[in-house]
Amino acid sequence: MRAAARALGASLLAAGAVLALAGCSFVTGGHAQGSAGEASAATSAGDAVGAPRAIGPLRVAAPEYWVVEAGKGGVTHVSAGGCPKASACPGFDVVTGKAAQAATTAYLPKGATCPGDKALAAVAVKGGADASSAPAKVAGTAATRSVYALSCRDASGTEQYRATQVQWSVPDAPGGPVLVVDRWAFEGLDARLGAAGWVE
Repeated sequence: MRAAARALGASLLAAGAVLALAGCSFVTGGHAQGSAGEASAATSAGDAVGAPRAIGPLRVAAPEYWVVEAGKGGVTHVSAGGCPKASACPGFDVVTGKAAQAATTAYLPKGATCPGDKALAAVAVKGGADASSAPAKVAGTAATRSVYALSCRDASGTEQYRATQVQWSVPDAPGGPVLVVDRWAFEGLDARLGAAGWVE
């Protein structure tokens, strides 16, 4: 157990510099909270600085350190540049297609891991009191912002800590349903999505 704790601590410290750059704060210690807390939702659109970049169907003001990768199955992944590839790197996903249409629960594709440690499986906390949702806007379109608690478990199924997953579901996006999934609590992402536009 001590060895596992030391390994987890080393993993978190290794990612520390990148987490600070991205403004991430994901470990909840047992009670999940929203993306960078409730204050993030109140961040003004004026804080959404950066050059507009296409991220899936969205055009978002993106900081220079964001690395955008178009993956398979309608998933575009954004990660924090400078993070070693072997590490659990901060990032979020923009999902389109069938997966976005079925976004009524926490989006956890097969093999989903927790922020901070690739060895820990991300498991949705069913019926958790921390789950919540509220109306929101993404690129001027009506959306639902949902917050889910995740249990981060090792190979034996033992919970090591809890994290938060925030999702913005946009069922009536111009090109079809869109789902934004943030497991790392990117600071200011609420404001960036609110101030975003749609790729024409």
